[in-house]
Amino acid sequence: MQQLVDAPTPQALADLVARCDQINRFETQLTAAEEARIAALASGILVMRQVLELPLLQAENLPTRQGRIQHWALAASHLKEAETPVIRGVRGLFVLDEHEQVKLLSDRTWRGQWRSVTLWKNGEHGVSAAAMLEYLANLTSLAQQRAPDVARAMLIRSQAVAATHGLLAVGPRQRGG
Repeated sequence: MQQLVDAPTPQALADLVARCDQINRFETQLTAAEEARIAALASGILVMRQVLELPLLQAENLPTRQGRIQHWALAASHLKEAETPVIRGVRGLFVLDEHEQVKLLSDRTWRGQWRSVTLWKNGEHGVSAAAMLEYLANLTSLAQQRAPDVARAMLIRSQAVAATHGLLAVGPRQRGG
């Protein structure tokens, strides 16, 4: 006894291929849009690094070529609330360099030095563009929440500097003679 197989017609197959092609194009465009937003957020987070209190990595803990530029950790104990499950699951440390590039440090030695530095891109170490976008957006939101407190602290420092103005001598310094 022969079994009948339901095979699509050539036209149905062509329609399916066309739909899949559209899906692939849309996926590529969506990933490009996410990566553009990630670049914009990374640029903003570089400016927000003081408000977020991003830890600066010591050059000696990075491979020689990477140690020539500054890198800030995008994860720290005070930033845990911004982490997503995907980011938390990565074995390594996401960092932001002074050129606004997101990188992943991995393969840490027992001395605390990172052996491997990878420029992050979609899918790198299991982190999609959507997951990275969510994480950086969380960090940006956290910076927005912290900015008023940081501004108040700077105002207090500024007032303390202004209060010492009267203690300074007016005019050029006198030299003892």
